[in-house]
Amino acid sequence: MQPEKIKIFLEKFAVGTNTEAEHQQFIEWLKTASVADVKAILEQYNIIVSGDTSFADVVDLNLISDIEAALDQYELGKERRNDNGRIISWRLFYKIAAASLIIFISCAAAWFALRTPKDNTIAKASPKQLKNVTTPGGNKAILTLSDGSTIILDSAKNGQVAQQGGAQIAKLANGQLVYNALDNKPAKVVFNTLTTPRGGQFKLTLPDGSEVWLNAASSIKYPTAFIGNERKVEISGEAYFEIAHNAAKPFKVSVNGMEVKVLGTHFNINAYTDEASVKTTLLEGSVNLTKGSAAITLKPGQQAQLGNSGNIKVIDNVDIDQVVAWKNGYFSFNRSDLQTVMRQLARWYDVEINYEGKIPERQFGGKIDRNSNLSEVLKILEESKVHFSIEEKKIIVRP
Repeated sequence: MQPEKIKIFLEKFAVGTNTEAEHQQFIEWLKTASVADVKAILEQYNIIVSGDTSFADVVDLNLISDIEAALDQYELGKERRNDNGRIISWRLFYKIAAASLIIFISCAAAWFALRTPKDNTIAKASPKQLKNVTTPGGNKAILTLSDGSTIILDSAKNGQVAQQGGAQIAKLANGQLVYNALDNKPAKVVFNTLTTPRGGQFKLTLPDGSEVWLNAASSIKYPTAFIGNERKVEISGEAYFEIAHNAAKPFKVSVNGMEVKVLGTHFNINAYTDEASVKTTLLEGSVNLTKGSAAITLKPGQQAQLGNSGNIKVIDNVDIDQVVAWKNGYFSFNRSDLQTVMRQLARWYDVEINYEGKIPERQFGGKIDRNSNLSEVLKILEESKVHFSIEEKKIIVRP
């Protein structure tokens, strides 16, 4: 494509007026573009979309700077070693960057194809787009009270839903559960459990003011009032914590036989049983982890990985944005393999994953809005030459 044609395409693309043929022509050209050409496009495109606030609301412009950084590293012509000691050429990072840009362009194009045009007429989708559209998850959870009775929160009315052991429990309109401590202290400690199904998420404010975000297929068991010299909860699945500081009463999280002790901090725990390890990632503050006789202290930016052997491995300089992407409303992949990607989709869209033939060896990078329909997400992933079909609540993956 000629530079002038590229400029015209980018301007059309930024406002959603490009044709499908123009879009495909640009994608094919981009696959063979040089580093200098890709960087020039990014700069041009960034200038165009920065002036369109409606576009910025739905497209993650941070991806542009991420790709530019990868291209800069490629231009250095250096090599580095990975954790296994293998030498990796920066050419790999250029390829990842180019692939990410293609996915970015394709994702944004899909959004423009589905949105309502400015003349308020409804954009028509093809039959293929409308077939097997699986909607994303949402604010869904079940509250189990101390007597074993349950409240389905997604169908419960806003306002007070129960009163338990010295706390008034209220459901707010924005999809969260709040425990407000009453003046009278309970005679004994009683426990509640908040559970999210596959395709669900929920936010919880504990009696001490600490906030917990539960990802899909997760649970947290906690007292309705923190009595004594510690605050202790138990989780499964994945949860993000922002703990209210109280030096006199440490906060403890029990997960898979490991205990995480904090005073006031922000951290994420991923403890899904189908993952290879329990990952505790620290964003702010300090936490102590103990498992049997092993004990470590994490610093911000570090991640502790507890494997099946019981050993704890500490990883430095973790991609924090990727770790908490689910809590911020999107999927984030950084050289993630196909099975890792599909496990996340299975939990959020409440679907079963089946593989036919050899599992494709692909790596994925970039961000996708978790509010996207499943068919839209799979269309983006298919840019990496993986094929999918949806049969009710089942995804079939083919090479």
